[in-house]
Amino acid sequence: MRRASSHIAPWAIAVWLVLWQVAAMALASPILLPSPIATALRLVELLPDPAFWARIAFSLARIAGGFALGAVFGALGALASARWRAIEELLAPVMALAKSVPVASITVLALIWLRASNLAVLVVFLVVLPLVYENTLQGLRSTSRQLDEAAELLRIQGLRRLRFFVMPQLFPYLHAALVTALGMGWKAGVAAEVIGIPAGSLGEALYDAKIYFDTAGLFAVTLATVGASTVTTWLMQIVLAALEPVACGAAGHAKRLESHAVGSSQVHTPAGRDTTGKAAEDGSLALRLEGISKSFGNKPVLDNVSFDANTGTPVCLMAPSGSGKTTLLRIIAGLETPDTGRTLMTDEPKWLPRISMAFQDDRLADQASALANARLAVAPGSAAWDEAPALLEQLGLGERLLSAAGTCSGGERRRIALARALLTPHEILLLDEPFTGLDDAARDTCARIIRERERQSIVLVATHDREDVERLGARIIHITAC
Repeated sequence: MRRASSHIAPWAIAVWLVLWQVAAMALASPILLPSPIATALRLVELLPDPAFWARIAFSLARIAGGFALGAVFGALGALASARWRAIEELLAPVMALAKSVPVASITVLALIWLRASNLAVLVVFLVVLPLVYENTLQGLRSTSRQLDEAAELLRIQGLRRLRFFVMPQLFPYLHAALVTALGMGWKAGVAAEVIGIPAGSLGEALYDAKIYFDTAGLFAVTLATVGASTVTTWLMQIVLAALEPVACGAAGHAKRLESHAVGSSQVHTPAGRDTTGKAAEDGSLALRLEGISKSFGNKPVLDNVSFDANTGTPVCLMAPSGSGKTTLLRIIAGLETPDTGRTLMTDEPKWLPRISMAFQDDRLADQASALANARLAVAPGSAAWDEAPALLEQLGLGERLLSAAGTCSGGERRRIALARALLTPHEILLLDEPFTGLDDAARDTCARIIRERERQSIVLVATHDREDVERLGARIIHITAC
């Protein structure tokens, strides 16, 4: 994930050093403006002094502590605010105050409550907190609604959902917040030390240089502070770059999800899969749609659609594009609410079946491998988990198991999405244009696998291609355009 570079050209630094030297020579007053050479010599004098390094360590420890607290509480607050509106409203005044109150005011007030040695911790915390909070909240709200829908329907929850669907979109915001907040934390922390003058700090060294008119020393300590800030920011960027592929489940880093990628050579038969849940004793299920109608605004999409679907025989919803097939599948999946009508299981009306779906737009975690995507909705160690590599191989993706989904072709992505839908535990399987982008051989293979695996499931397929109906041996339900 590439970000804008903040590289500073060496020639620009050289120009400003020359200008600094010229200004120092023009003023001819080391107290008003020492030259770059005088400042460098003063810094060279300080560097061998253990007490100087002790000052850097003192300030670093407190700035790092305030930064860590601000980052953790900012991220947690954003997570809570993204979930509960009341929390966002409760935290809004706090974040507004933390952003607007001057550091000097915070520092003077904090001296009443804290010892000077711990002052920088609070000040840095209050500087970092709103930065991380607002960026994280913005990142969370930028996550894909389509991926959220897929995660809900396929029951992808907890850390797996966070890692594969949320973090890839959140991480750039978090990266920018942490890097910016660290630099600002150094400025605010040392400024607080100048006011509080804790013994053994960089702030105390700056204050002493001012008292004794040691302007060269003032510049030297300032350069050391800038250097410490630059080094810690650089280290932060290295750490974040190393964490990003792991945190986001990138291909090659999802070790747990991709374990045993090779070696499972058998796809389980339908009888070996736990997809029938609470089916009737004979293994059959029946889904009934009664009078389904749906409009969006003043535009009717579905009008009084009724039919039954049973296990053993797939149902193909046939209609031209834009005739409501996808809307009907979304209603069955619970992603849309019909204006009138209902869906029910005729054998056990009080039981809600598990539903799996291959969406028309794939909805994959692009940074994750084909295998990790196929396994997203299944439990590690389950039969579906173990058979995932072999199923992908049967679908013609044997050489792409550990390739990032984002690098796969459109046809390969369709087959990854189909594999995920087939592996997800379900009683009802919804397939929205599942063969789009596939050649005839691949369509034949996919249809055969669906027929063989889904004998105990209710299968509904949205298509406008009659050849797909023949491949699946399906019953046709015509959807009339409104």
